[in-house]
Amino acid sequence: MMRKLLRDETSDGMHDSLIGRFVVRKFRMLPFKSRILRLVTNIEGGQLYSASLRSVLQRYHGVEVGAFSYGSLLELGMADRHTRIGRYVSVGPNVRRFGAAHPVNALSMHPFWYNPALGFASKEDDVARTSIEIGHDVWIGANVTILPGCRRIGVGAVVGAGSVVTRDVADFTIVAGNPASVIATRLSPSLREQLVDDKIWNLSPHSLSTKLSTLEPDAK
Repeated sequence: MMRKLLRDETSDGMHDSLIGRFVVRKFRMLPFKSRILRLVTNIEGGQLYSASLRSVLQRYHGVEVGAFSYGSLLELGMADRHTRIGRYVSVGPNVRRFGAAHPVNALSMHPFWYNPALGFASKEDDVARTSIEIGHDVWIGANVTILPGCRRIGVGAVVGAGSVVTRDVADFTIVAGNPASVIATRLSPSLREQLVDDKIWNLSPHSLSTKLSTLEPDAK
C-alpha cells in the first residue's frame, strides 16, 4: 500500500516516485548509491517498471533502457556508455557489455596511456569506444560477455548462456559459444516480418497480451 502511495505511473507505463526524482537529481552526491538506487527501484515496482532507475542509467552512465526490460545490464557498471536496450528485453545474471578494448598494438596496453581521466594521456590517445543497440524482446542468457565488436543484437534474438559475443547478431537468430555463432533461427519468415511490421513491442503489456493471443508460431 505504501509503495502505491509513493509512486505514479508515467505515460509509457513506467513507475515514477517523489523519492526517485530526488535521487535522480542528487545521485552524484549520494552515499551508498547502489543501495539507495535498489531501494528506489523496488519502491517503483522493480526493474521492469522503475523510471528512476532508467533516468539514473541514462543521465549518469550513458545507458538507455526501454520499458519492461530487466536484468543484470540494468545494474550500475555492467554496461558501458553508449548502450541502448530496447523494450521487453530479458537479461540473465552476470552479463557484461564492454564498449572498448585495450590497444594490443600499442607499446603498453595499460589505461594510463589511453585513458585521459588518469592524467597521463590526452583525448587524442583514447581508444575507440563503440555503441550498441540491443533490440526489442531480446533474451541474453547468464554470464554472457558482449565485446566492442558487437554493435547490434537484433530484435527477437537469443544469446546463449556463457557466450562471448564478438560481432553483430541478426534479428530472430539464436547464437551461442565462444565466439558466439548462429545455431538456429526463431520463427518463420512470414511471422518474423509480421512482428516487425506491426511494431508489437511498442504496445503496453495488456495490449501486447491481446495481440499475442491472436498469433501462433508457425512452422519455418
